[in-house]
Amino acid sequence: MKKSKKKRKRLPKKKGGKLNAATPTLRQIHLKAVENFAGFVVETAKPGGIVKVQTRGSLVSDDALFYIYIDQITSIFLKNVFVNTIHQFLVLIHDNLSADIYLNYIPTKVLMMTKRDFKKGEVIRVNDIADISKLSFEGINIRYTDKVIYGFKVRWKFGLFFDLHRDDGLDIEAMQSELGSLYRYLSFQYVYDVLESKPQFDLLIKDGWFPFIEIIGSEFKEVSAAYQNLTDPQSRIEELISKFDQERIARITNKWWKKKLFKDKRDILETGIDSYLRNDSKGFIACIKTLLPEIEGIIRLHYFEETRKGKHIHVPDLIAYIVDKGRIKSGSDLSLFFPRAFFEYLNESIFPKFDLEKGDISLSRHTSSHGVARTEDYTKSRALQLILILDQIYFYI
Repeated sequence: MKKSKKKRKRLPKKKGGKLNAATPTLRQIHLKAVENFAGFVVETAKPGGIVKVQTRGSLVSDDALFYIYIDQITSIFLKNVFVNTIHQFLVLIHDNLSADIYLNYIPTKVLMMTKRDFKKGEVIRVNDIADISKLSFEGINIRYTDKVIYGFKVRWKFGLFFDLHRDDGLDIEAMQSELGSLYRYLSFQYVYDVLESKPQFDLLIKDGWFPFIEIIGSEFKEVSAAYQNLTDPQSRIEELISKFDQERIARITNKWWKKKLFKDKRDILETGIDSYLRNDSKGFIACIKTLLPEIEGIIRLHYFEETRKGKHIHVPDLIAYIVDKGRIKSGSDLSLFFPRAFFEYLNESIFPKFDLEKGDISLSRHTSSHGVARTEDYTKSRALQLILILDQIYFYI
């Protein structure tokens, strides 16, 4: 018996079918008319009742609201796109209610501060980033009358920004700053998680650790993991400390001499650093004895240069001053400078009061200068932390 061959039927291509965002040629979709999207209702309201509407916001995919909002956005603007292929989208709703949608191939520019000098064309890695301040779009004309929705992916999480209130013009610079903040948070969420977990952050402070600018990146991940997962984190901490050899320390300190305040103290600071590099207990003692007072000295001299006030200035005034400098320099309490957290760190770890009668004499500026700190507290770990604190102050000022 002869088997009949079945011919495959070719289905006709339908107009208006779903688009594949992964197709290299797909860059922009223009919609001639869209709904006048005003925002998201934030609470249940009855017909005729007053309703609260969120017209501007930033969310990450950890937030349950993210999924409610993104589903609404998808149903309005991305219903003809295979959403599984989207990792980035930008919606611009114009004042005539037309819209332009950009998918996946959106050129962006991130304004960041680096830990060292870079040449044009050189590759920058996450460990090189000191802070992120802005994110902007390249080659896309955004008007002050536009409403904006932007979604993007960082690692395995998403961020969502929207600004839909146009009674006032779109503040493009403020938008870029908020996008930078959202991108920064997603890129370094593991650091923010530590700061938001008070028990873990308190443990770090107790041992003198902080998300110092120099170690933000994979190294702070190691520190935080050590304190999160291990009953005795010291072996992991020692691995980290071993990375700070002469070459690494030089890479940190070479930039210091560009600032006059550090340059004027170069001989003193290098004496402390050379003592650290001796890599023995006497060297660590000498390093700490040398650098601890210089932390206060640099802050005090900078304060005097700006205010011309030298009398009756106490340590709390100096701490508040240097933290405020970090906040102004980075533009935010939420920057990778972490000025608010650094305020707590300086108070608790470097300048705490001591109590001889209670035996509360852990190594600090005061116990060291008054000669009551325990010899065994003059460790390599503590010496390195002082170098990292000075580096933090360098960035702040």
